[in-house]
Amino acid sequence: MQASECIQGTHIQELVDGLDRIYFDIETEQAQWKQASPFHCPDGCGTCCVDFEPDVLESEALYLAVWMLHHQKSRAEAFVQGTFQSPRPDPEKGCLFFDPADPYHCTVYEGRCLICRLFGYTGDRGKDGRPRWKPCKYLPIHSPGCSDTRRPQYREAELIDRFGALPPVMADSTSRALSLSPDSANLRRPLREALVIAIRKIQLLHRFLGAPPEPDTPAPNPVSPMPHAS
Repeated sequence: MQASECIQGTHIQELVDGLDRIYFDIETEQAQWKQASPFHCPDGCGTCCVDFEPDVLESEALYLAVWMLHHQKSRAEAFVQGTFQSPRPDPEKGCLFFDPADPYHCTVYEGRCLICRLFGYTGDRGKDGRPRWKPCKYLPIHSPGCSDTRRPQYREAELIDRFGALPPVMADSTSRALSLSPDSANLRRPLREALVIAIRKIQLLHRFLGAPPEPDTPAPNPVSPMPHAS
């Protein structure tokens, strides 16, 4: 992902680059699973995003901040100034970047957070530690061999037997993301709060071009709650 020169050689750049590699691996593994399985999100669904705002790690917020400052600079600036207008009529109920009128819904798709990339096409592990997977209730089933409308939970052996492949495991990608900044592994904030802090940190680097603020240092000004869009 392209980033401004001001963060080159900083710990912020390390976090962004590390997360970029994780995101790339998620996309690669999910592409293999999508090719092998009959399960695919219906076009224009977005149901899982309607009432959901993720709690994010600092690395996720910094990644999205870098992406927005490069691709949507005016929106990023409006976000920290408190003038950002969400495309949804009820921004207090979910993600501020969800656009119900757009067929693709996510207006920051390439910079979206970890859970947004994982949901739907990743599994988890059972008590035995083995991978398992249960399709989202909104996923249509296209294969005649998978016509069970109950959406059962498939265990590892059945996944391999029926589809010849395994989906990536959510916890594995999450653990990799946590390892990028172990000291802040337990610190998560709502996206709208974390993103304000992340954008301000990068703006400070642009402004002063001096020693970058370390992740998890206080923001230069108190973060006031984002006003709701009218």
